[in-house]
Amino acid sequence: MSRTAKTKRKVDDDLDETPEEFVAGKAWDSSLAARLAREARPHWKLFAGTFAVLTALFALELAGPWILRSAIDGPVSSAIAARAADPGAEVSQEHTRALLGWALAFALCTVATTIFRYLEVAHLGRTGQTVIADLRAKVFKHIQTLELSWFDKRPSGSLVTRVTSDIENLNEMFTSGLVTLGFDFVRILVLLVLLFVLHWKLALVVALLMPLLVGVSLVFRGGARNAHREVRARLSRLNGYLQEMLSGVRVVQVFRREQRVSERFAGLLELYLAANVRTILLFALFFPALDLVVNGIQAATVWVGGLDIASGALQVGLFFQFWLYVNKLLDPVRELGERYNILQSAFASSERIFQVLDTAPAIHSPAAPVRPTELRGQVRFEGVSFEYLPGVPVLKNVSFEIPPGATVAVVGATGAGKSTLVNLLLRFYEPSAGRITIDGVDLREFDLSLLRRQFGLVLQEDFLFAGTVRENLVMEREDVSDESLERALEASRAELVVARLPGGLQAPVAERGATLSTGERQLLSIARALAGRPRIVVLDEATASVDSATEQQIEEAQDNLLAGHSALVIAHRLSTVRRADRILVMHRGELREQGTHDELLKRGGVYARLYTLQFAEESSTA
Repeated sequence: MSRTAKTKRKVDDDLDETPEEFVAGKAWDSSLAARLAREARPHWKLFAGTFAVLTALFALELAGPWILRSAIDGPVSSAIAARAADPGAEVSQEHTRALLGWALAFALCTVATTIFRYLEVAHLGRTGQTVIADLRAKVFKHIQTLELSWFDKRPSGSLVTRVTSDIENLNEMFTSGLVTLGFDFVRILVLLVLLFVLHWKLALVVALLMPLLVGVSLVFRGGARNAHREVRARLSRLNGYLQEMLSGVRVVQVFRREQRVSERFAGLLELYLAANVRTILLFALFFPALDLVVNGIQAATVWVGGLDIASGALQVGLFFQFWLYVNKLLDPVRELGERYNILQSAFASSERIFQVLDTAPAIHSPAAPVRPTELRGQVRFEGVSFEYLPGVPVLKNVSFEIPPGATVAVVGATGAGKSTLVNLLLRFYEPSAGRITIDGVDLREFDLSLLRRQFGLVLQEDFLFAGTVRENLVMEREDVSDESLERALEASRAELVVARLPGGLQAPVAERGATLSTGERQLLSIARALAGRPRIVVLDEATASVDSATEQQIEEAQDNLLAGHSALVIAHRLSTVRRADRILVMHRGELREQGTHDELLKRGGVYARLYTLQFAEESSTA
């Protein structure tokens, strides 16, 4: 077994293939081409301008050889004939002026060609970038509408590849691929007609040998698409693993996993290299074969044309014009392989892009959603069951109620299903059975945007974006005023964090809030949640990763601000939920107990055992 094969087997054992990375398809997919055309249709004016530039450029390219032929068969041939009749005679001024006129015409044609070459590149580039900018925005916007379960099954690196390099491949298609390929066929047709008009015998020689050139291109295209599809898939896996390792670099260093991580990355890199090498080998075979056929056509043209010139049946200038037109005919045919390569790479990428766009959000607003003007905040779970994986239940027939303005806490061991309650309440996932209501209305009947606007969510490890503190707190919500932001900072005690930062609310925040402590990030996250004055507040493990002083600040924030608002507080540390109106005790996906802190202690059940265990641990630590 080769080294590459062993590496592939080893890496595939470590990282399962994502089936959708290897999308099957035909060499030419008319449906894909039609869909790409629909994406480009809104920019038809740009494409029309591009075709106008290409048409003008083609006319100038045809004019150049005609000018040269006219100069050779006109004043040059006349001067040669005059010298042949009278070897001592000098070139007449008439010949000189005529030749100068043709030279100036050719110079002007060359200058105009240069200008239109610039316009071609500039216009093609602008057209391609405009189309893919819209497509990239469309893909990114669509990805944000998809449910969390969709993201759970896909590495983030794969999604980054689709939004960046996959779409960038389409830029090449719209610039040097599809537009120029379409115009190349026009050039080939026009040039063939001109060749037959100029000299039918020579044109017939070229036409009879052209199928060999086309055949080489057709043979090449057979493996091109599969090769490019594999390159994109390998790059996607490489990016996915790189993204994962960069996110977990601290863990890698702590557990001394650098060698193992490097080996797995090297394995993926070797597979990516092998896929690229296969593509390179295809071109290494294609271009020499193509040049062989092109040289054969040129040799046949020289042979037949040379015999006709020697016999006086063909003028030198006409042959020169024919020769230049043949080269202009062979150029687009020779480039068909490269054009086809670009199209295949673009098709492979477009399959993956459209696969994302064709994924309909499983969680969305109904056709006629409920849009209440005001919510009281009564939350009910009615016989709710849920499983992330089929056959592995996470919640089993859970029922409870959060009365308007009440604070309900959820406790339980890790894996008991506490965070799943939050995911279902915010409609990140749909229950497998049962339903969840707010003010008696099923969550699935609400407008999704309006529903989530009612919540203030604080996660155990909440996310801060690169930007300023104010931007992270406001999050472009129009209903967050300066007054509500100030109250949120005061209630969450985050005003002390802001006061310590240079620049205050305008202080820069690094990516993921890396320059802030865990406690500071948590307080700012609570302030962000409270700034919009949500009707229902959810604190998911909000005090699990902070010190005692910060925990006390969070508890004060809850007491000051959550009064009168429905609240769901999830925590491992039972000391943070004693004052809750009701405590729910989750155990292995089931709601085992519920009541107040004192009631649950007196019952002597699961909660009492958890409380006793934590109290003993805290006492021994102290």
